[in-house]
This record gives sequence, structure tokens and C-alpha cells, in this order.
Amino acid sequence: MRPWPFDDQQLPHLTDVQRIALHPSAVRLNGQFAPLLEHLATLGNLTELTRNESALLEKDNVSGALYVQNELQLAPAESTHMRIFYPQWEHGYALEECDSTTGTQRHSLQFFDRHGSMMHKVIMDQGSDLTALKRLIADHAATEQLTPVQLAPAVETQPASQISQIDVDALRAEWAHAHNHSDFLQRQEIFDQQRLRKLRLAGKAFAYQVANDSARIILQRMTEIGTAILAQVGNAGVVQAYYGKIKKVGTKNSRLKIMNTGFRMLLREDHIDSVWVAKKPTTDGIITSLELFNRQGTHIASFLSKKANGQPEPREWRDSIMHLMPIFGA
Repeated sequence: MRPWPFDDQQLPHLTDVQRIALHPSAVRLNGQFAPLLEHLATLGNLTELTRNESALLEKDNVSGALYVQNELQLAPAESTHMRIFYPQWEHGYALEECDSTTGTQRHSLQFFDRHGSMMHKVIMDQGSDLTALKRLIADHAATEQLTPVQLAPAVETQPASQISQIDVDALRAEWAHAHNHSDFLQRQEIFDQQRLRKLRLAGKAFAYQVANDSARIILQRMTEIGTAILAQVGNAGVVQAYYGKIKKVGTKNSRLKIMNTGFRMLLREDHIDSVWVAKKPTTDGIITSLELFNRQGTHIASFLSKKANGQPEPREWRDSIMHLMPIFGA
């Protein structure tokens, strides 16, 4: 296989999918992504990576059954969850490339939205069945491999006059309604372009802004006291969540990293424009979350407590969140 002749600095004008399409090993996949992903359970353990422009979440040793079951229990007190919105999945490629760290060949499936931004990647682990993978790629390869990738125009910020109005009274009434725990999580996992506006309008009893370094403060605190949390990263096409304890947190060059064995999360702190505490009543009591947004008002990531159905959220989580100083009037 010919070596990959470019790096990202040499192709600054190209989108994620256009760069991948130029790779000599790239195989374009047909648009039927659900049947493809549903067969990943035959490949053995995989690494799942979900990302947006400001954050990524990566989990090793995950069975492809996740794409059928939506949730998998892993090690004790650890699990992963995924919710997929296939209408947003526009482009897919299979890729074989050299791992710069190990020097071995790495096989992956990569998926992009209609604007060419990467949403999700599936990476084969050392024990994955590569023969089964090659059969799967052959079965789902697009008929046309050479046609240039067609992209939708870049998303432009909508003028205020074109943004749908929110009924504030209805919003606050719905927010005050106590949903059950499962329903609450499903609502959290939907990519909502008006999420920040809703937080601003929910009222200080339900949502308020805190300092932009709040995620780092909370994650370091959870590392110290050993409380399990839910860390969530998503985009319009997929939301991936990890449930478990945070073992190690580090920062370097505005990058905040969670570095558990088998689980990694990267957060661009320099992209954070606002952080909000949200409190939602449920039938099991209040659930408190930390919500992160970038300068475009797009949701970056969120952190919640890990709790069982029928149980209140851990007191140490809520107390730690309540110690964050509100920025009223922001």
C-alpha cells in the first residue's frame, strides 16, 4: 500500500471527509450505514470514537453489539451508551493506515455529516477479525469510488429573525415537569441546536451560568473523591456517553484530558464560551448537569452524575456542583 503523502497542515482547505477520500487505501461505503454497523458484533472488540470540533470521547474494548443494544455493561461500575441519528450520516469510508506510534497497520470505519465533518470512527482492536472486516467492507462498498465527494454548503449562523421563537412559559412548565430517569437521559442525548437558548430562558431556579473552567474543577474533584459520573460528547448524528469513575485528569496547551485505562476524553478548553449548571426534576429527584458550549452556541459536552434508577444522584456530585460560583447577569 502506498504511504499517505499528506498531513493536515498541507491540506488546510479540505474538510475531514475530503482528506480521507484522498487516502490511497480509502474505500467509499454506500449510504446504508445501519446494516453495516449492525454487523460489527461479528468483528470482536472495537474502539469507538465520537467527536465534534471541540471534544472527543474514545472507548476501547467495546463490542459491536453496542450498535444494536445502544448500551453495554463493561467492567464493574462501568458502561457505555450510544444514540445514533442516521439521517445526519452522509459519508462513510473504510481506511487502512499506518499507526505512527506502533508502526502497525490500523483499520477503521469513519463517518461524516453532509458538510464533511467527522462524527464517528470505529477502530479495529488487535483482536478484531480483519477477515470478517474485509468481507463487510466489500459487501457495503459504494459502486462508484472515484466521483468527488459532494458536500452541502457550510452552516451559516441564522439571523435572529429566522430563529424559531420559544414559548418561555411552556418551556418552564415542561422543565418543571418531573420526567422519569430514562426519559430524561433520552432528552439529554438529542442534539438540540437551541439548547443554550433554553438554558438562558429556563430561569435561575433551573439553570445558571458558571465559570468557563468549571469542567476542569469538577473533574479533578471527582478524581479525588472517586465518584462515578456520566461524560457525554456528541454531534447532530451521534451521542456517545461513558459511565464510570474518572481516574486521571490532565491539562496541556488548553487541552483537558481524561486518561483512564481504556477510556479517553479530550476537551478544548479554549473553545469553551459558556458553562451552565442545569437542574432537572425527575421522579427520582433532581438531576444536576454541567453543560458546555462554544462561541457559536453549539453544545460541546456535558457531565452528569452516575445514578441507578430509583436512587437520588450522589450527594458529593451535587455538593461539588453547588460550590461553583454562579455568574448572574451574564
